[in-house]
Amino acid sequence: MQLSILLATNRTGLLACSRIAQACSWASPDIEVIVRDNSGDAQKREFLVLCQRDYCKIVVAEPCDILTNFTETFRLAKSEFVFVLADDDFCFDHAIAALPSVLGQYRNDPSVTGVTGAYVVEGSQGTSIMSYPNAESDDVVARVSGYLSYSGPNIFHYAPMRRDIVGRVFGFINAMPALFSFHDQILSLLYLLNGKFVRLNRLLYLYDVGVWEVGNSAQKRDVDFYKDAGLDPAINKLHWFLCGFEGAVLARNSDIFPDYPIAQRQVIADRWFSGMFMRFKGHPRLTFESRFTGEADKLCAKLLTSTGQLSFQGMLAEICSLIALFSKDHAQRYHDFWSAVLNRRAPVPHVASIMAKKRAV
Repeated sequence: MQLSILLATNRTGLLACSRIAQACSWASPDIEVIVRDNSGDAQKREFLVLCQRDYCKIVVAEPCDILTNFTETFRLAKSEFVFVLADDDFCFDHAIAALPSVLGQYRNDPSVTGVTGAYVVEGSQGTSIMSYPNAESDDVVARVSGYLSYSGPNIFHYAPMRRDIVGRVFGFINAMPALFSFHDQILSLLYLLNGKFVRLNRLLYLYDVGVWEVGNSAQKRDVDFYKDAGLDPAINKLHWFLCGFEGAVLARNSDIFPDYPIAQRQVIADRWFSGMFMRFKGHPRLTFESRFTGEADKLCAKLLTSTGQLSFQGMLAEICSLIALFSKDHAQRYHDFWSAVLNRRAPVPHVASIMAKKRAV
């Protein structure tokens, strides 16, 4: 069996059920489908019974957080490659049918992390088709640069990938001191650093932008993640600076991908931080009337003028200085974790209670 399709679902209603039914229709000797529902909805449970078939495992679970739902779904996967789907998006049947053969060709090639293709991005104002440039390149710098060249919603992680790599990357993400909405970007970076992606010349996935289409509603969702992590909305001012810092530190110091030469790591770190810093500079962020808005604005002004002179340790100190205003405990956790990565020590795990439900725009 080449591929496990994983659908950890919570939504109710006909749309979510139609996505589940479509996924179950792909079950075959080459593709196992695993659906785990934690909605607690009685009608949905009755529907799921009808979807059960060979090579398709349906798990009806008690209500739980999304991290638990995904983790338990992932544990059931048996194939070398996994494809994680959302229950409000859509996949293309012919692309799914083509995957087992493609994956079979590259199963013994460790330089290949997964498969990518063309993505449909659907919003209220229209539909577009996009793909990530250079994802198939042997040059890791070209892969990361191609990813950064696309300014739309991040959907790169919706791709079939090696199960061991997905498990290793999620293990690291789940050990972070807090989980933020931009961590889908960090996931994508780590996947690209692990290897190249074979390009499927088909439409692969349709992503519905939803609430992330409008700036204010998207930032409200970002702030929901910060609040769930125990942080004040003022931290939203540093949203893209945090993403730039974390990604650059990992590119420079992490050991959860092939050990590239330090010069190559530095180029990747510089390009990642530069790309995210441009977002930090050009995308105004909201604090939703936080009483720490003034302090956050002062720090942003300082970072905008002094980042060229700041080391990673200096950046970490500035980030933690803001977090400490509303939680010294969270500031210490964040400092200890990223200081360990900076010094190439194993961070002390802190299992978070949430994970990003959708992608940052």
